[in-house]
Amino acid sequence: MMPRIYLLSAACLAALLTGCVTTPDFEMSPEQKSVIPSQWNAPALNPHLSQDTADWWSSWEEAELSDLISRAMSANTSVKEAQANLRYAMAGLTVSGSNLVPKVNGTGSGGRSHFKRTGANSFSIGVNGSWTIDAGGNYADYLASKADLMSADASLGDVQTAIAAQVAAAYVNLRLAQRQVSVAEQNLKTQKEALDIADWRYRSGLVDSTDVDQARTSLEQTRASIPSHKANVVRNRNLLAKLTSQKPESIGILPVKQIPVPPNNLSLSIPADTLRHRPDVRAAEADVMAAMARHTSARSALFPSLTINGSLGLAGVTVGMLGDPGTHNSSILGSINLPIFNAGALRAQVEQRDAQVQAANARYEAALLTGIQEIEDALNDIWAVQQRIKSLQVAVESAKRAATNARQNYQAGLQDFTVVLTTQRTLLTVEEQLAQTEANLSLSFIDLYNALGGGWKSSLNQKEENDVRK
Repeated sequence: MMPRIYLLSAACLAALLTGCVTTPDFEMSPEQKSVIPSQWNAPALNPHLSQDTADWWSSWEEAELSDLISRAMSANTSVKEAQANLRYAMAGLTVSGSNLVPKVNGTGSGGRSHFKRTGANSFSIGVNGSWTIDAGGNYADYLASKADLMSADASLGDVQTAIAAQVAAAYVNLRLAQRQVSVAEQNLKTQKEALDIADWRYRSGLVDSTDVDQARTSLEQTRASIPSHKANVVRNRNLLAKLTSQKPESIGILPVKQIPVPPNNLSLSIPADTLRHRPDVRAAEADVMAAMARHTSARSALFPSLTINGSLGLAGVTVGMLGDPGTHNSSILGSINLPIFNAGALRAQVEQRDAQVQAANARYEAALLTGIQEIEDALNDIWAVQQRIKSLQVAVESAKRAATNARQNYQAGLQDFTVVLTTQRTLLTVEEQLAQTEANLSLSFIDLYNALGGGWKSSLNQKEENDVRK
């Protein structure tokens, strides 16, 4: 009967202690809400509709790009590190959860003692149990571990999103370098034709050697740019190898293709919903939750804690006697720890945790502001580049006609060779600008996908995610 009274008393005291301090739910402050605009200000895309951006690279219809990103998602060293951090956080949640329930250990011993020529045997088996109940600190630590797991999961998503963007950017820059080689080689052909015409007119006595020297100078300048462009092809191939954890020769020199064109049907939801899909924002939110829980844990240390120890076992002089009447033993002991004097250390720890909550809230607000800036910048860049491409496309066509007419007129003796050089240089310049701008459009879309969170989804399965959010 007495053990039941002890247990009932301990349970009542545990319930009383557990209700001393609680962790508040996360809620955005008025200051944090005030920094989020009601709608996007950039003139690009549709700000009222929503579209899933998960695996956005698959919509580009670039098999090589999809293969490279898929490999990076599993083989990249930064991704592996983030995955290991997630495993660490999962294990930490289990460790924290174990403090919420009693701990039970099995024991066993056997021995023989001698005293004044008399020997005696002793054997025992049993179980020991202990349970510490505080004012909510253990549960707060468990909530903090839950938040840590959510943060590690979002941080993994942040790394994956960034790596996908880096792979895509390197792929686009590789295609740009290939395009620049092609543009230079094509212009080299037309400049060689101009050199042949100038040389023919010089040999015919129609012009002096200046035209030939100018034509050769322009041609060699163009030829000199080709090795740099080819080196950029190799440089971006090497970067892709690094990002995908491969040897450069495993990737090889990808066959020449056009710069990938992103689909222009992406649309956005309102800023508040869009920001929630950024893994860095979700990680910052989880960090605030973890800091709040640890603040609660520090406050709980100001209150008493109860520890209950108990044992149940069998003891006898022979193994065979274990279980016989009189070999049973049991005990239960309760102790209370009451903080009285600690030179202000416990309250200082509460102050430290409160400062960490404020710092985590500041980082969360910074993540919101960063997200807004990156999305707005990417949208504005897309709009500006799209307008620039339209003008450059017209400029390229005009430059081609001007270069052709100038060369024909010079061959007929109707044009000065300076005009030929000018039109050829202009054509090379605008074609290079168009190639760079088309690549910039793809890179701006990559920046936007990255700013939107890259369609990040939790790596936890549905059951794990539900358990964490309870």
